[in-house]
Amino acid sequence: MKLLRGTVWRTLLSLATLLPLSLALPATAAQAADVFTVYMSASGSDSNDGMTPTTSVYSLVRVQQVLQAQKPTTDVEVRIATGTYSAPPMQDWRFYVPGHTISFLPVGWNVGDPAPVAGRPIMQNKKNASGVYPDGYWFQPKLPSDPADPLYNGGDSGLRFYYLQVQYYGAGGISIWGDSERDVDDENYNPPMYQQAGAGLNGNTMYGMLFTHLGSKWAGGHYGWGAVVLTNSSNNVMDNNLFIDIENGGSYGGYIHGAYITHFSSDNTVTNSKFRLISSDPVKVRDRSNDNTIEHNQFINAGVNSYYRGEFCDQACAIDNPGTERQCAEYHNRFFYNDLVSGYSGGAIPTWSLSPSGLTNAGGDPCSIPAGEQRLNTGGNT
Repeated sequence: MKLLRGTVWRTLLSLATLLPLSLALPATAAQAADVFTVYMSASGSDSNDGMTPTTSVYSLVRVQQVLQAQKPTTDVEVRIATGTYSAPPMQDWRFYVPGHTISFLPVGWNVGDPAPVAGRPIMQNKKNASGVYPDGYWFQPKLPSDPADPLYNGGDSGLRFYYLQVQYYGAGGISIWGDSERDVDDENYNPPMYQQAGAGLNGNTMYGMLFTHLGSKWAGGHYGWGAVVLTNSSNNVMDNNLFIDIENGGSYGGYIHGAYITHFSSDNTVTNSKFRLISSDPVKVRDRSNDNTIEHNQFINAGVNSYYRGEFCDQACAIDNPGTERQCAEYHNRFFYNDLVSGYSGGAIPTWSLSPSGLTNAGGDPCSIPAGEQRLNTGGNT
C-alpha cells in the first residue's frame, strides 16, 4: 500500500503528543527539595535572573550564564513554559554538576506524568538579518574548557531532555560532542587512527522529544548529520521520541540520520521511538561504538541503504579520503523487534547493511572484534 506524504504527514506534528508511544518511564529525577531551578518563558528576558517564574529568562545562553554564576551543587531543572523560543544554535554548553543531573523540561510536567497536555515547548532556529537560518545544531554540549573542571577529561554529564520540540536547525537537533577540542589523531599509524580523546560526555537522556524539520532541506546550510548525534558519548537513553522530517536537500540526502552513534559511543539505547521521513538510514552506528541496543521502534519512509547502518572508515577509506582518520568496526550491537514499514522512497529496503561489509570484519590490525562476537545481531523485526 502506498504511504501518504505531504500534508498528511504534517498533521502528525499537531497530533504528536497523542501518539501511542511507550509507557516506559524515563530515569527518575530528584525530589523538588534537592533541585536548583531556572525558569524560561517565551515572554521572559535575558536581563532577568531566572530564579522565579516571574523573573524567567528567554534563552539557553542565559540559562548557562545563571548556572555558571550560581554554581549549584545539586540536581538542576530548567523549567520551560509552553511557547516558541526562537534562538540561533547553542553550540557551547559546558556547564555540568558532577554526580548530578541537569534536566530541561516543561513547566508543570514531572517524570512519570503522561505527555504534557499543553504540548511541548518549541525550540526553533532564528533567522539572521539576511533572512537565513544560521547553520548548526540546536544544542551541542562540549567538554569543559577549564582544565580545573572535574569533567575536563570527560565523565557523566547527566543532561536530561524531556518533551521539547526542536525544529529548523540545519546540522541537527542535539549533538553530544565528547571529543570536542581534543586531539583524536593517533599518528603512530599512517593514515592516523582515530583515538578516544577522553572519557566522553556520558549518561544523558532524551525522552518524549519531537525532532522535526531538521537538515538542509528545511533550514539551509551545508548539510545535517542527525537529529541526535553522539560522539564519544556512552550510556545514553533515547526513549519514546519522535523523529519526523529529518532531511537534507539535493545530493546530501544520505548524510543525515535520526540517531547517529559514532566514535566510541557504546551502551546506548534507542527504544520505543518513531522515525518518519528520514532521507538517509534512520539509525547509524560507527567506529568502535559497541553494545548499543535499538529495539521496539517504528520506521516509515525512513532509510535508503537500510534501517540500520553499521559503518567505519578502514585503511583504504582513509587513504582515499585525506584528512579522515582511520577507524575500526563496531560490534555487539542489537537491532530487534522493530516495525519496518518502508524506506524513504516508500518501498522495501534491507533491514541492515554494513560498510565495509562483513559481520566479523574488524578493519585490519590493530582493530579487533572479540572471539565469538560480530558487528550486529538482529531478530524479531517485522
